[in-house]
Amino acid sequence: MKYFIGVPIPKNYKNKIEMLRADFRFFSTEPHITLVPPPALPDEDDFIEEVIKVCKTIEPFDIKLNALDQFGNRVLYVSVDSPGLIDLHKKIYENLDLQHERREFIPHLTIVKQRPKRSVDIATIRKRAEIKLTSSLEYTLNSITVYHQPKEHSIYIPYMEIPLRK
Repeated sequence: MKYFIGVPIPKNYKNKIEMLRADFRFFSTEPHITLVPPPALPDEDDFIEEVIKVCKTIEPFDIKLNALDQFGNRVLYVSVDSPGLIDLHKKIYENLDLQHERREFIPHLTIVKQRPKRSVDIATIRKRAEIKLTSSLEYTLNSITVYHQPKEHSIYIPYMEIPLRK
């Protein structure tokens, strides 16, 4: 089974993104901020114990969702500002001894992305997103979510929520 670790976003903001995606028939894993992508984690869930240990050392911290941005014409996303998130990412990678991706970790909340055999009109979706999504939102992160893919080529679904230190 494949896993990844994500950061939840406030429910009302998540709902707005899901409605926007539905308008364009873009169905995907629930909106989240990816902390550790699928290829970095093992296919067995024995890594979770170590993630729990890391989370027990981290106080809840603030995350700020900012303006829309793009990775070229491939991905439309909401930019994320959170030194705590960068620190948590670093600690998980260190404690699990994970291989870093070639690209630098840029926290972001994907709205839509191009897929093979299913292109999306990012410019049109961006115009609609500028109207539907608030330009800035700040919230406190109290937990992270481990997602899993129940079968090959299916969307990822929540597997386990791990609280940060209270």
